[in-house]
Amino acid sequence: MTASSRAVLQESMTGSMRNGQMALMGAESALRGAEFNLWIAAQTSAAGNKLTLYCSFDGGGGCYMPDGSNNFSSGTSTFATATAWSPSLVTGGTTYTPALTGQGGNSLSANLAAQPQYLIKMLGPDLPPGSTGRSGGSLLQQNGGPNNQTKYIYSITARSPGGNANTLRVAQSTFASIKPSY
Repeated sequence: MTASSRAVLQESMTGSMRNGQMALMGAESALRGAEFNLWIAAQTSAAGNKLTLYCSFDGGGGCYMPDGSNNFSSGTSTFATATAWSPSLVTGGTTYTPALTGQGGNSLSANLAAQPQYLIKMLGPDLPPGSTGRSGGSLLQQNGGPNNQTKYIYSITARSPGGNANTLRVAQSTFASIKPSY
């Protein structure tokens, strides 16, 4: 009896660890996807960019920016701090588009309970230490040479469930990129 209950407990712990790993891999994938979207949006013209990523207070373009008082929309903090996976209650994120659900064949056991989501916040220009904030940001040249542009700092938060919705992982990164111009 004891041996069988230990085996069941070990299987349960293994399943929980696997769900946690799947959730972390989903969150990391969404994080890297968001970083790629920021990078590619700055590299392509508005006409050629099918991502249409732009920053606004309401996040309508896939990226949030602060209002005049440096406050972000309240949905941005809810997205990062919610303790359960509920896309209907945690709004404001962008769904990561490569399919991580609905796999078949040999990949069937790699399905996530739902597609990961990410949220991008533009924090402002990447300024050198000791500079005077926003007032000089647009005038600063980085890396020297002609045609250089100011880089902006973005905070990216990604959320992903594991194989079931009871497991949730949140990952964050900070990314510097040229601001997309449209």
